[in-house]
Amino acid sequence: MRYYEFATPSKPILKISQQAQDTGANTPATPLPQNTVPTAVSAEPIKVYPRAWQREWLQRYLAAQMARDAQTITPTADDIAIASIRYGEAQRAADAEYERKTGKAAIDRRWVKRD
Repeated sequence: MRYYEFATPSKPILKISQQAQDTGANTPATPLPQNTVPTAVSAEPIKVYPRAWQREWLQRYLAAQMARDAQTITPTADDIAIASIRYGEAQRAADAEYERKTGKAAIDRRWVKRD
């Protein structure tokens, strides 16, 4: 399937002066021709929000970010070292299990010489 076959139809683009005249009635989107392949996808219209709405949204977004950051615990150097050791042990165990099941040594990709 091609993109235009399953994509939602795009809305007609209105200029800012035409958006004020729009009564809110849903105008049907212009359907794509069925027999031709479109060469370019039309751009989505740029949404314009009032400044007051933008400020309110930004305040809510920043408050949510601050609340999430207050709940986030940053790992210490010891936590990172312990996690690295556990990862190495798990990787070695997985390599040993792979070698036991298949009889082939697991490829160590860390030390591959490149041309």
